[in-house]
Amino acid sequence: MSLNACLMVGKQVGVIGILTTLAKNIDILSVVAYDDITSMISNAFHIPTYQTIHDRRFVQHLVKSDFLICVHGREIIPPALLSLPKCGCINVHPCLYKYKGKNPIQRLLDENESKASIGVHYMTEKIDEGTVIIEEYVDVHDLKTVENVYNTLYPYYALVLSKALDIIEKQFRSEVDRVL
Repeated sequence: MSLNACLMVGKQVGVIGILTTLAKNIDILSVVAYDDITSMISNAFHIPTYQTIHDRRFVQHLVKSDFLICVHGREIIPPALLSLPKCGCINVHPCLYKYKGKNPIQRLLDENESKASIGVHYMTEKIDEGTVIIEEYVDVHDLKTVENVYNTLYPYYALVLSKALDIIEKQFRSEVDRVL
């Protein structure tokens, strides 16, 4: 039994989210793409692509999905949609340990913080407040721009998402085995 997912993605890290999910052999049912680059990549893999989570076709895919993966999504997911995927919804977020919400890298730089991170957490009604599945830290003390910090973090998006998907898959398999 293979897992499947719907994705909400934006910017370069959204592309990383799509490619990492495919590399993990998780079937992508559909994608909400918030920009041209993520839409282009989605279309290149023949994945149904939408502009909003409120598109009824996306919601139909979400009902059939094992989970939703958000990587730089741009919409707040209503509670009714959060409850649809069988295994829940996960979000990949930079600096989750300290900078929840918008512009975490700029806030990190404004406070001269030397440690950045990429974390994956289960989504809840409260933004960036769900249980953290995994978070990895990276030293960024010499970096002075948002672009430089993101360029350093990009590989960690793939690494941390991959590890989180392994954890979720193991939990899912264990649940299935327990039921059988």
